[in-house]
Amino acid sequence: MTDEAGVASGHDERAAVFRVSARRPPLKIAQILAADLRRQILGGELVVDQQLPREAELTAAFEVSRETLREALRILESQSLLEVRRGRGGGAVIRRPGLAAVSRYVALLLQLRRTTLAHLEEARLVIEPHAAEQLALRCGQEGLDHVAALHENTRAAEGDPLAFATAVAAFDQAVTDLAGNRSIAVFTGVLRDIYAGQVYAVVGTPDLASAERAARRVVASQGELLRAVRARDGARASQAWSDYLVSTSRLQVSRSRSRQVIDVVPLWRAQSGSVGSGGSVGSGPPQRMAMAVATEIRARIAEGRLADGARLSSLADLAKEFGISRPTLREALRILETECLIELRTGDRSGPRIRHPSTKVAAQLAGTALEARQTTLADFFRAMTVIEPAMMELAASRIDQESLATLCTLRDELGSCTRDMPRFADIWGRGSALAFTATGNPALTVIAEILQWVRLGTGAALTTGVDEVWVATAQDNVRLFEEVVAALVAGDPARSRAAWAACLETNAPFIESSELARRRMTSEPFPSPAVTGVVR
Repeated sequence: MTDEAGVASGHDERAAVFRVSARRPPLKIAQILAADLRRQILGGELVVDQQLPREAELTAAFEVSRETLREALRILESQSLLEVRRGRGGGAVIRRPGLAAVSRYVALLLQLRRTTLAHLEEARLVIEPHAAEQLALRCGQEGLDHVAALHENTRAAEGDPLAFATAVAAFDQAVTDLAGNRSIAVFTGVLRDIYAGQVYAVVGTPDLASAERAARRVVASQGELLRAVRARDGARASQAWSDYLVSTSRLQVSRSRSRQVIDVVPLWRAQSGSVGSGGSVGSGPPQRMAMAVATEIRARIAEGRLADGARLSSLADLAKEFGISRPTLREALRILETECLIELRTGDRSGPRIRHPSTKVAAQLAGTALEARQTTLADFFRAMTVIEPAMMELAASRIDQESLATLCTLRDELGSCTRDMPRFADIWGRGSALAFTATGNPALTVIAEILQWVRLGTGAALTTGVDEVWVATAQDNVRLFEEVVAALVAGDPARSRAAWAACLETNAPFIESSELARRRMTSEPFPSPAVTGVVR
């Protein structure tokens, strides 16, 4: 059987679990294979840390070529579902998608969009205080002990910039992880590396007195949150977290510096090991040297030294520049290829082509992380009720006239399709995305765009079947959307926030129905732009 004829016949017992459906859309065989393996990984049929059979066994079981198998595995690796280890004893190992890949990717995206520390602070103030409130109201003793231990780690790390930045990021993420909403935990996680990088830059300053004051203030603010959580005082915890974000930012960074573009590069280089003079990565294990080269190229993209579509030097010149072997260079390029940051086509004699990050790929990574955490549609909806009203409030004072005119057109179209669920959902999504983009905050805009892409990925679950409950809800939403547009036209922030909150509240009975509330997010991945050829 050839690649075109199909995949696994099921005759190999060791590969029996890797089932591939016969009926599929007309996709490449590698994409079909990757999609089916993806569902088995996220569905728990293939467990974390399980090593797949050897390449020869898999190609025989699926009856595909080695190139097709490798392409499928690279698709899964780009989604953080696999780790492909090279060399003797290597192979493909199942992984649970963490937040490191998506947060690093979004950090690069935000730096290229010239996000400032002030933007980042505003985004965190929109998303995180509610999580602190929920932590106080629902955190058990075990969770509280965990947060307290992380607080002690922060205290113990004073004086070590890299350890302190890492400890602060771990504490911040634990607060949102334990708050109970998996979607919010993912969205805050994508901002974690960026903030950690700024903490690192501040506490690593040569001004030791200033660094010590900043570190002490962070530790003290964490302590105030812990006291509020121990008292089970949600309002106090929310206010403590808001004060923590504002006061530490003000102490660490002057108002003039807060308007400067973020810089995530110093932390990246510190974590991977600095590249030596002349570009050489020095000595060390090949895997570590490959990571250092990948980090350096990623850093050059962030610094604006490598434009979208630009070509890197030839492989021979790159190997010479970094002082590494060809196999180590290929490993570095493979890392960047799976991150969708370079494109290298088979047979292309020119250097790899740079691909700047996009929110579509960021949403793919975020959607995979949500699905891996078995996030439900109800959980995602509750996150929207926290994030979106605050964003609409900001948009009211910043939206331009052209966007308002477009929103008025969408408002008129919405009233004509209350029995056409897909069209209704599309117009609703475009209208809300347009309003959220008007915040003028790149960090919030990226979050809004990710929300929109994830909505598109889960849209089928929300647009199947029309009944009278849906029609009544849609009609109420038309009226409330008209109120939102009117509030935005009037430039009334409080009214805009309340109107959007009312929209979401009207949707709550439909979304929180017994069936939808429990339905897990199953967003399909977008075709991976990383899989364009084999780095040879």
